[in-house]
Amino acid sequence: MNLKIHTMTSYAYLFLFFLLLSCGEGLAPPEPELKKGPGVLRGTIIYVGGADSWTNAPDSVVAIRAAGFLSYPLPDSAGIINELLNGRAIISGFTSLPLYVDSATFEIPIENTPTTLKYFAISQQTSIDLNDQTIIGVYSNSPDFTPLPITIGSGDTVSITINVDFRKRPPQPF
Repeated sequence: MNLKIHTMTSYAYLFLFFLLLSCGEGLAPPEPELKKGPGVLRGTIIYVGGADSWTNAPDSVVAIRAAGFLSYPLPDSAGIINELLNGRAIISGFTSLPLYVDSATFEIPIENTPTTLKYFAISQQTSIDLNDQTIIGVYSNSPDFTPLPITIGSGDTVSITINVDFRKRPPQPF
């Protein structure tokens, strides 16, 4: 009888051991899936007053571009080009976004994530000189155009909207 109780107790301990071993994390939540890969910044530019508002733009608009910078405040306009060339800035491309429209959209892949853009703006180029850029819109929610940072994580898609009002332009960042 003693041997029978001892054997049953051994089986009970063995069963309990395997039960505990198989539970692992028990009821712990699963590990979150980490996103991988580049991020994407999508944006919409809304021209206040629609296509008719472009009559308030300078006579010669060569290009409209969206650009974001890792640093703020920015150097002079020539320094902005250096920021782009040295990988401390992103741009919607060297081809212009649509001109004389109510709104336009852009999409910029962000390879080095996570990253935080401290200044994001819409620029207007009025000559063939790439240094001839004027900021016409800033990603901001304040009347004084204080820039809002944009953080893009790995695999994230971040969407923003920027209003451009040709009658009320933001201050230049340099």
